[in-house]
Amino acid sequence: MGGTVQIKCPNCGLYNTNADHCSNCGTLLSYKKRREIAHQEREKQRIERENTQKKTSPSWIESGKQSKNPFVRIGAHLTNSIVIVVMAIGAFFAWLFTFLAA
Repeated sequence: MGGTVQIKCPNCGLYNTNADHCSNCGTLLSYKKRREIAHQEREKQRIERENTQKKTSPSWIESGKQSKNPFVRIGAHLTNSIVIVVMAIGAFFAWLFTFLAA
């Protein structure tokens, strides 16, 4: 079904036959390539936002571990340890229940 396709350039209005770029002004005509380029740009922006967010706002446990106050550091380490133990117990029970159910 590969026939000729005429696409009107959104920039200059010239009709182009079987081309990805306009022969007059060079504008990208392929909607698939435009979508890919837009997706790549959005992905880059998302990654940049995530990186800046990680740099600017660490979690309170991470900032507590680097605190000058020794009580805050001990509290952050203690809280982190408790969270890890609770997660390990939860993972064990999840494994146990799935093992017994099978």
